[in-house]
Amino acid sequence: MAKCKARCKILRTSPNLACNEGEIINNLNTPAPSAVGFASRVGIELTIKGDVTALVYFSLWIPSLADSGEHLRAIAFLRCHVSVPSAGVWRRVEAVSGREAVLPCEVGAVENSDMLYVVLWYRNGEKEPIYSYDNRPGRLQVSEDRHLIKSELLEGRVSFRTGLVPALHIKPVVRRDEANYTCRIDFRIASSRRTHLSLHVVELPGQPVLRVVGQGTTDGVLGPLQEGLGPLQEGTALAITCSVSGGVPPPKVVWKRQEKILDPTVESRSPTLTVNQLNIARLTRAFHNVRLTCVASNNNVTAPVEASITVTMNLRPLVTRLEAPPKGLRVGREYEISCISAGSRPHPNITWTLGNVASLTPITANTEHGVNMSTSRVRVRASRRHHGQRLTCTSLNPLFPAYPLSDSILLNVTYPPVATIELGRGVSSVVEEGEDIYFNCNVDSNPPTYKISWYHKDRPLLHAPDRRLVLSGNSLALRNVTRHQAGPYKCAASNVEGDAESRPLNLTVNYSPVCSDDSSPSKVYATGLGQGINVTCTVKASPNAAEYAWVFNNSVTSDRISGDRVFKTPEGGSMVRFIAKVHQDYGTLQCWAQNSVGRMTQPCLFHVVPAGRPDQPMGCSVVNKTYDSLAVGCTPGFDGGLEQTFLAKVFEAVTGRSQVNVSSRWPNFTLEGLTPGLDYIIQVMARNALGNSDPVRLEAFTYKMAENRMTSSLSFPGDEQVEEEPGEEGPAAGVLLGSLVVVAVLVLVLALLVRCLWARRGQEGHRGRGKSRGYAPPEKPGGGLSGSLHSALCKLGRRIPEALSHPIHVH
Repeated sequence: MAKCKARCKILRTSPNLACNEGEIINNLNTPAPSAVGFASRVGIELTIKGDVTALVYFSLWIPSLADSGEHLRAIAFLRCHVSVPSAGVWRRVEAVSGREAVLPCEVGAVENSDMLYVVLWYRNGEKEPIYSYDNRPGRLQVSEDRHLIKSELLEGRVSFRTGLVPALHIKPVVRRDEANYTCRIDFRIASSRRTHLSLHVVELPGQPVLRVVGQGTTDGVLGPLQEGLGPLQEGTALAITCSVSGGVPPPKVVWKRQEKILDPTVESRSPTLTVNQLNIARLTRAFHNVRLTCVASNNNVTAPVEASITVTMNLRPLVTRLEAPPKGLRVGREYEISCISAGSRPHPNITWTLGNVASLTPITANTEHGVNMSTSRVRVRASRRHHGQRLTCTSLNPLFPAYPLSDSILLNVTYPPVATIELGRGVSSVVEEGEDIYFNCNVDSNPPTYKISWYHKDRPLLHAPDRRLVLSGNSLALRNVTRHQAGPYKCAASNVEGDAESRPLNLTVNYSPVCSDDSSPSKVYATGLGQGINVTCTVKASPNAAEYAWVFNNSVTSDRISGDRVFKTPEGGSMVRFIAKVHQDYGTLQCWAQNSVGRMTQPCLFHVVPAGRPDQPMGCSVVNKTYDSLAVGCTPGFDGGLEQTFLAKVFEAVTGRSQVNVSSRWPNFTLEGLTPGLDYIIQVMARNALGNSDPVRLEAFTYKMAENRMTSSLSFPGDEQVEEEPGEEGPAAGVLLGSLVVVAVLVLVLALLVRCLWARRGQEGHRGRGKSRGYAPPEKPGGGLSGSLHSALCKLGRRIPEALSHPIHVH
């Protein structure tokens, strides 16, 4: 019966049951624990009265009948007969060995008229109390005599204290005091009350001892003063054993991380030692600076005993990131690019590289380390070679050489074009006329070019298929090339960053000789009989002409000129000495040249004619005029075969007086020293040793100076001029006088104008009849007027012919 009561928990009551052996109700095939024994369940507490039969539930592990190494879990119901006192509450009381045990005796509600009489304490259901307290009135006992100890085991260690909650105190409590205690209270009026207590005496476990296994070192014991563990490597395993000695009942040993249970499983247990080993297969950064605590507890009275360590770790970089890298870089500008690395312990080494996989160039950087973050900055001056290269920032903890962490950016550098020109495949820069030539413009630019232009001798080329010039993309094609297309070629490219030109590429076009003056392949030489002249033939050719031949031709003969009369000039041309002895010697000289390309198709012609007077200058005109000068420009005519000079003469148009006489080697003159405001006749002629050419006649006038202009009271149509002189006659007399003056002046002016017109007609008729005889000046005007006034009136009449056709209004 005692065995049954010691191992069972009351679950529910069941009448008419006797205490028999365990009856197996069900078998479950499940994995077995390492030890065989009871695994009792904690049930509910019931208040029962009298002696009852209770159905007790427990579980037991027993070996399997087969040799499979497995165990069967037997769930059994044990029928037990339990003798229970008539009234009370069962409660568990724990006390620590060597300290004080307090067994409360609950009194409950008591009426004011009632009182506590007697308190009796029983142990393990014995009939005799182990302690009594007599509080009945009327007994002449001192307070100490009211307490009676009847157990030798408790002698000197037990006392009963009254109060709000009376309790039995055992101090010091020992393991032998562990038993079931019943407190019975008798009242004066109320019925007795019982309190049932089960005293469990606990022996505290020893201080946990921590032992670290692994990390490449021998096992070490961590004492209570050694709270730090590490630094440990991230990613490695960790095993820590927590050993607790002693403790009754055996303590529960668990591992906690902060306040969270990490490992509650006890690996081994003996009467003297309990061990829980914490195994972490892979340490993560979450364990850095984490406090791991081993807690041992076997009661709910005292605080658990514990031992703690703080784990420190070496960590790999967690983040490596470029901070806001630029999306585009402009060539020539300097940029600062930052890279941050976080999560590494100790601080990482941050390196920068620029390039590609085949070629990486390290870059010097400035690195600053913070608490948990490192910042590295690098300055890059963008250049064209950086475009398309990768800028990489790498952080590496030296303790983890196999785990670098990088971030990179592909540089996009914008720069102006770089253009180079080259000939098409298989094409030489030296060609002959009639061949085709191709050019390519290679451009390196970012962003791409939007325009490519071509230039020949710095003149732009346009797409012109009709002239055999074709532009297509970045190519230039010249079809049937001519000698005029020789020379330097270059291309230009443009993008949004700027413009660029290539270095020129010179094209050489070889061609047979042609005359130097393409527009006039023939020249005229004039010479007299017996006079010798040197006729020089100059041609253009590529390569230069190597051979020359001369042929003389006229209506009488056609002969090749002998070599003794042909000479080579320092410039590479050919010269022949020609002397006409009789008139039949005049004719045409033909110059033929030849080079490696071939012979010229048309000869250079030189016509030798008898010398004579020069021709008139051509295209003469007054190109500028001022108040005292005139500028005249002409083109030379044929010089008659001799060296010629030019002569310009200036005459006053009215008086015929000579003003200026100028000569020059070229027919361009500035005639200065003239009188302002006069008309002039200009004669221009050419002169050589044989005489003068016919003159070229020009008419011109000089401007008037502002201070010499005449002030006239003449009233022409459209003028409004009214002058009133103050007098006694009043406005009417002034108007009449003014009208008479105006009429008189107009009559005089008309007379002079008529005279000037008749004089001019006479002069023109005289010139028409005797043009080669020179100029005869007209007669001087009379009437008491000076020549200058007469000239001014004539000029005024020519400039305002409309005045004579309008009526004169007199007011």
